[in-house]
Amino acid sequence: MNCTVMIGHAAPKLPQLRPKRLIIRALPAILILGTFLMCRPMSRARVALPEQRITLSSSVILVDGDEATYVQFAAKDLSVYLTEISGKPVTLSSSASPDALRKAQTVIAIGEKMALAMGADLRSAAELGDEGSVIRSFDKAGTKIVVVAGINPHGTNLGVATLMEMIRCAAKSPYLVGPIDLRNKPSISVRGFHMNGGWQLNHPYGFRTWTEEDWKRFVDIVWAERGNLIFIWPYVETMTVPLTSSDKAYLEEFRRITEYAQRQRGMEVWIMQSANRVAISDCGVADPMLRPHWINGCQKDMDPADSVQFEKIEKSFEALYQVVNNADAFCMIDADPGGWPQSPISDQLKIFLAARKLVNRYNVHAEKTKLVDWMWIGWGRHKFFTATDRLVTGFDLTDNNLEESDVAFMSRTIRNFKDHLSEPWELIAGMAPYLDSSKQESTLNKTVYLPYGTIEMEPAFPATNMGFEPVRKVLEKADSYPELRGWMGNNELMLLQFPRSYYFMNGLWDARFRKRGEREVLQELSRDLYPDYQDTIADSFLALQEQDPEKIGVMLPRLKELLQGGNAIRAGALGRFLFPDRLIVARTLQMQLEIRLARQNLLKALQGKPDIKECARLVEDYFDKLLAWNKETGWEKTIDIAIWTSPIYQDGKDLTEAMSRFKEILGAGAPYTSYSQVKAFFDPITRDLLKKYGEESVMIGCIEPFKLAVAQTQ
Repeated sequence: MNCTVMIGHAAPKLPQLRPKRLIIRALPAILILGTFLMCRPMSRARVALPEQRITLSSSVILVDGDEATYVQFAAKDLSVYLTEISGKPVTLSSSASPDALRKAQTVIAIGEKMALAMGADLRSAAELGDEGSVIRSFDKAGTKIVVVAGINPHGTNLGVATLMEMIRCAAKSPYLVGPIDLRNKPSISVRGFHMNGGWQLNHPYGFRTWTEEDWKRFVDIVWAERGNLIFIWPYVETMTVPLTSSDKAYLEEFRRITEYAQRQRGMEVWIMQSANRVAISDCGVADPMLRPHWINGCQKDMDPADSVQFEKIEKSFEALYQVVNNADAFCMIDADPGGWPQSPISDQLKIFLAARKLVNRYNVHAEKTKLVDWMWIGWGRHKFFTATDRLVTGFDLTDNNLEESDVAFMSRTIRNFKDHLSEPWELIAGMAPYLDSSKQESTLNKTVYLPYGTIEMEPAFPATNMGFEPVRKVLEKADSYPELRGWMGNNELMLLQFPRSYYFMNGLWDARFRKRGEREVLQELSRDLYPDYQDTIADSFLALQEQDPEKIGVMLPRLKELLQGGNAIRAGALGRFLFPDRLIVARTLQMQLEIRLARQNLLKALQGKPDIKECARLVEDYFDKLLAWNKETGWEKTIDIAIWTSPIYQDGKDLTEAMSRFKEILGAGAPYTSYSQVKAFFDPITRDLLKKYGEESVMIGCIEPFKLAVAQTQ
């Protein structure tokens, strides 16, 4: 964001000469307000004034009835937020009634028309672009005026999101720290967010378990972080054609979610789909939210060169486009899921041309609907594939270290679209080298960069990722590709990944934010989640990386105090959108800190001289905490179906170094430790854990890999 904040404000000026359009639009409101607010000449000089509180307890919010639906919704949301804080209703008005304004200590004017009517100078807003806004405070006739306005409704909309982050509270009295003179605009034009990795987890962790209202809160969260694009996946690839009533109802939810994002939050909505994976059965599960995916015999990749199979691709597309008929774009990933071995890129184009005809026919945006290619593995790039009844696997990629040939392949793909696919179409670069492909083909202005896995990889055991350096390094690429249309982040488990997601999205909005330290960022995030427990939440996030168990332990009583407040605790500009309740972040932090404490207790004990009985207690406690979390999130399901076959405990240098000491203790003074001694140690722990948790999770996730690591250590 290129922004200027003035501490100490200029006295308000008479409206300057403006384009006729603005004066004509503002004239009726100016005349109405003339009896209430007397405009008088003021000095242009900026006077250094002490910090002041602009009370919002007795406010009137003005927004013109002709403003965009999402601006009116933002104004209403602001009134709801202020009412939540103060317990007093905040008036929202589309007309400037003198009587209503006389009773207000503060008037918040939202949008260009109302801001001009209040005498605000918006000339600088023209320099801020479509998403820029001016937020300014000044006094008139004993009333405090706060204006939020851009030259475009999208700028005003995001200005309200910025204003809500600025609100502070003393007891039940909301206020702003003033004087305010803020001009802000985003550093990156398109700031998107994508949910991927729809594994069958428990609600609310897995996004495929989200209700329609949950999805709307997701949209709200992205809006609060000043995103303007959501990229969502309804998994039509798991739905047979013709659609069942439950499948159609599920897709209708996505149509309503799309409408909510567009009309109420001013966002662009992209729908994800595979280019050629279709359902051939419902896997015996009627509910699409619970239906497993990427199961041989349930879904199948179709060969676009085969006319019969190509028709099945078209029918699946048609089912999606008929129901979710209001999306701004449909994005097809080139592989994983989907793809066809050694298929020419002309077949990929064939799929896109068919999609173009269908969206033109069914989508409300018709020819304006965009098609997007997610450049990932590359269409047709598979090392082998022989069994036509199985899903396509075995990708021909250079060991995740892309070479010139990979970049050249994507360049050819882009040229094929340029030559044969009608506009509008865009690209997602799923890997950094593909940015060079777009640059070579002069399509960076049509490309959104999605650095997949930077915030959170998938599949990955549920855990809050800490440390901003990996994200910071990726964001540095923005300076090398200034022509890029935009950026996008992704999550598997959104409710666990607020630290990195918050840093990522704010780093897109304001390039200077990327230089902030971890504690500073976590303090801001925590204030936006739970303002009255800002330090508790920030310290808890930091404790997830703490080595000293005593420092971890002191956080648990502080979190317990927060949780005892229940949903009555005050939520911040971001926390008010949490689901299924406001406490989800605090509750998951508590469980993760209990796991971290158990782990570090074990490692600390191994630095001393614990006996075998103490070691058994500590190991079982650690595994018990892990497995309880594994069950809480539903990750056990991914272990049961062999999606996840790795340990669920946190590996690391500290654990590796402790293994030799652990093995020595199990040897009980013998010159070496036998496997039978290791096994004898773990057998009773295994029996206890199997009474509470599933065999796959206990044995594959904990016992067997840990036991083997001890046995094999030197």
